[in-house]
Amino acid sequence: MGATVSKTKVRARRKTGPHAAVEKVMSPQPLTIGRDQTLATAHRMMRENKVRHLPVLERGRLVGLLSQRDLYFLETIAGVDLDADTVDDAMSVDAFAVGPSATVSEVAATMAQRKLGCAVVIERGRVIGIFTATDACRMLAAG
Repeated sequence: MGATVSKTKVRARRKTGPHAAVEKVMSPQPLTIGRDQTLATAHRMMRENKVRHLPVLERGRLVGLLSQRDLYFLETIAGVDLDADTVDDAMSVDAFAVGPSATVSEVAATMAQRKLGCAVVIERGRVIGIFTATDACRMLAAG
């Protein structure tokens, strides 16, 4: 009987712990933005929706990522006009993307190693979610 309890606990951990698929703990259907939108629009979207990352899409496909940190940095540069400059001018084109079955531990390890705040979750070429450091903290806090 002890082995059964042990297997049950292991299965439960795989569903919610570090071995869980990232799709189980990601934020589904994240807010996204087009590359031709202004930085002011991106800033407003982040502020109003209390998010720090916007996957950038073109024709439904991920082409980059814009972070709140990127915007804060740009605001310090002379000549940057948030009302005229576009997301395309500021986005990171090497967004960290993972499949929904990637484990939380794998994704979190890469995020920590590369000092990233999020991973965009892609399935069949489409953005289905975003996994952030906040999502990881929530999972850990839930036990």
